[in-house]
Amino acid sequence: MSAKGNQAVAIYLASAGTSMFGNAVANIVWPWLVLERTGDPAAAGLVATCIALPAIAVAVLGGHLIDSVGRQRMSIISDIISGLSVIALIMVGQSLGLDLWWFIAIGILGAVGDVPGMAARAALVGDVSVTSGMSVEKISGANQSVMGVMFLLGPAVAGFLMQVLPIEAVLWITAACSLLAAALTAMLRLRARSADPTADQLSGVRAWRSVLSSAPVRLLVVVMFVSTALISPYLSVLLPAHFQKVAQPALLGISLSAYAVGMIAGGGLVAVVGAAYRRRLWTTSMLLITGGFLGLGFLQHTAAVLIGMVLGGLSIGLIGPLQMVLVTENIAESVRGRAFSLFSAINLFAAPIGLSLATLFLARASIYQVAAVIAALWVLAGGWALLRGLQVLPRYVALEEPVPAE
Repeated sequence: MSAKGNQAVAIYLASAGTSMFGNAVANIVWPWLVLERTGDPAAAGLVATCIALPAIAVAVLGGHLIDSVGRQRMSIISDIISGLSVIALIMVGQSLGLDLWWFIAIGILGAVGDVPGMAARAALVGDVSVTSGMSVEKISGANQSVMGVMFLLGPAVAGFLMQVLPIEAVLWITAACSLLAAALTAMLRLRARSADPTADQLSGVRAWRSVLSSAPVRLLVVVMFVSTALISPYLSVLLPAHFQKVAQPALLGISLSAYAVGMIAGGGLVAVVGAAYRRRLWTTSMLLITGGFLGLGFLQHTAAVLIGMVLGGLSIGLIGPLQMVLVTENIAESVRGRAFSLFSAINLFAAPIGLSLATLFLARASIYQVAAVIAALWVLAGGWALLRGLQVLPRYVALEEPVPAE
């Protein structure tokens, strides 16, 4: 790979890492600020719910914009909007005072930036691959490891910063991360795309049908929906409730860190080894995530939970890059933004569904019974996903490193 290729990959990963770090910090600061300013613990949940519904619409519309405006340009615009939304939060807080409705309005503005921005950055991986000469799978694996590092460091850094700095100063840092990510993406010198003869034909409903016409992509859609719906109750309710019950709050943080470590390792493995053996990679990831759910199913045993979180992180570290590879290979360039936006929308839609259903069951059962039922549901879904993957994924794909663009 040439020096220019190395530079393109480094800038792409730096932009992704900076944006992820800012989001990781914001995810800690945002609910804390809502609670601090409103004094109502339920307010954070209400704000999150009110933001989630428009965010789904933004994800769908954002896919069209990514394909129309351009992946790089949309990534830049989205990060700028995200940064400006945080600055708006600071300015309103200083001049007018923040209340519940301001949090909702500014949160929706932030979602307008964050949701399509993540999809646009994911869609950029193919362009970075062609420009740099590095394969999609290696870039995706490295990106997944960077995500794991930010997931590991972000909350810890956020907690430290909130301890030593005014919360407005921490918000300025998150805004700076978004704006820096936009500047780094603007520095990318990517090869211009050739005209796509299918672009005029793929619009509206036909474009979305094209996205879902690929069997591997449909498989990924189902797996992401089910896994997100089933994992959200563990992260949001069951794990915090268990560790609060045993008076071990530090173990909650350690379990989340274990997940991040697994994600780093899984992404790093794909970056080094590659994803040529598709069925083998899929089988490994499905077995790992099933082991992760089984560990969480034994919620009363802390060791099982920690092992389950590591296995779950490893699985996500493998599946994330594989998803990028399969979408990039199977989806036409003219609708690739829609494809990645679809996964963003699923993530936003599935988590509240899983959390709501788990909450209903918790009215009639203990957290340990609900944890066991969720694990059993995944064993059934994961078994189907494993077998379906063996049917629709090729056994082996001989990949060649792309020739860097001049």
